[in-house]
Amino acid sequence: MIQLYYPERDTTLYERYPDKNTGIDQMLELTKITSGSLLDGELQGNTYNSRILIDFGNQITAISDAIASGDIPPIGAVNAGSASVYLNMRVAYASDLPYSYTLKAFPLFENWTNGTGNYNDIPETTNGVSWYNIDNKTQATRWSTGSAPSYNDYSVTNIQGGGSWYTGSGYEASQAFQAGINASPDMRMDVTDIVKRWVNDTIENYGFIIKRTTPDERSSNIMGTLKFFGLDTHTIYVPRLEVVWNDTILTGTGSFTEITDDIYVPYIKNIRNEYRESDNAIFRIAARPQFPRRSYATSSHYITEYRLPTSSYYSIQDAVTNETIIPFDTVATKISCDTAGSYFKLRLNTFQPERYYKIVLKVERNGGADVQTFGEGFYFKVVR
Repeated sequence: MIQLYYPERDTTLYERYPDKNTGIDQMLELTKITSGSLLDGELQGNTYNSRILIDFGNQITAISDAIASGDIPPIGAVNAGSASVYLNMRVAYASDLPYSYTLKAFPLFENWTNGTGNYNDIPETTNGVSWYNIDNKTQATRWSTGSAPSYNDYSVTNIQGGGSWYTGSGYEASQAFQAGINASPDMRMDVTDIVKRWVNDTIENYGFIIKRTTPDERSSNIMGTLKFFGLDTHTIYVPRLEVVWNDTILTGTGSFTEITDDIYVPYIKNIRNEYRESDNAIFRIAARPQFPRRSYATSSHYITEYRLPTSSYYSIQDAVTNETIIPFDTVATKISCDTAGSYFKLRLNTFQPERYYKIVLKVERNGGADVQTFGEGFYFKVVR
């Protein structure tokens, strides 16, 4: 099962513009201006970075409540029945990226005011969090440099600020990226340890700070620009947390014959045109041979239901953009089988309403040597 949660506030901190607030900008930007480069026609004498703040607020409380009620397994427990958490952010624009690089996420040490600024505001908006301040330019409450310093250890110039965060084992997440034919700059970072500490009330939840590594921030190397879709985007690519766990049940495999034909047709028996946000849906899947073998029988081949192999998975896509909402996962989206046949469950309360979605099935056989995907005709809409 994969349960989705969406942020409540986000912004970018710009070291080059230390009072600027971008609390409602559609983009979240990681960029680096190196000393000696041109910006707005001016030669820069210092190196400047940007960092991203993103907070899921009450959604963390919702995760905690779901764990308490048994709807979600414990986060990061040392057993097979635990859940993992991923921070998923989609890139809108990327340029001049190095061949390999790493992004880091830490839990913020202090609360902050989101503000209502955009990057291109003239004059710049200063009514919320910035590189200098946790609130606004007028109140000028500076980021702390004590328990989680940015000035002494992290800032590459002499401009104090840039956030304050916890460090150390269990308070850090990272994702490595490398260029290549199939490489993607989209983020899907394992943040299980951090969310576990929020859920367990080990630390207060003020959200994540996302940044480059300290050596990359301090170096004179060109690191390029990454622009992620933010909370205020007018697209479906809103950042999200994915809570992932294994809810597979295979108690009914002995009640049905597994489909073994080379050419076959899986179908969803009970799919509806529309589901409400509050629905917890069960999609029942069966399969039949597309070209049944000729044999003597007392009933039609087409009314015999077969189950899918146990190495079968589902994915959910946006039907208009083909954006993957829930990816194939060998643990979290494995198709179950009980005494009524093959099936999987979806909780629709984390899907964006008034949109159409498509179910895609993937079936692996012969140890993964034979892989087939099916996605035609499996559409549904989530409504309020």
